[in-house]
Amino acid sequence: MSYHHQSWCQQKALGHTDAAKRICDTYNLHRLGLGYDAIGKYFASALADGSTDNVAYDTKRECVRHQHHNEDYYTFIKIGPQSMGQCEAEVMLKIARMAYEKGLKFADPDDAHGGREVIKRLTVEDQMSHVRGLSGNLIIPGRLN
Repeated sequence: MSYHHQSWCQQKALGHTDAAKRICDTYNLHRLGLGYDAIGKYFASALADGSTDNVAYDTKRECVRHQHHNEDYYTFIKIGPQSMGQCEAEVMLKIARMAYEKGLKFADPDDAHGGREVIKRLTVEDQMSHVRGLSGNLIIPGRLN
């Protein structure tokens, strides 16, 4: 089966990683299997390879806590009403990995909401700008770089 990339996708020549494909598949299986009940739920995906426990948790906090104190090695994905393509999964994984490398933490099992969220971008251009910002000299308020 061939995959049609988004016009903005930077992976056209290389194809998508297996990790991005796993995230895409997991997201869409939850979305299809649970229908509208999936919206607003979270699942955890390993930064290393996109693997997951295949559970859709009601809250991010619950999702974070079920990673058994290994939350720093996962990204936590909120399921929305739309489907997710491999291109979107690749960008989301790239952002999560870059944030991890920069020392940013978005998961906190003790936080009432499970930790911070990455601000969702409205357009593809905004999303790509976000990626460029993370790959450059990121300045974190209150922290010496």
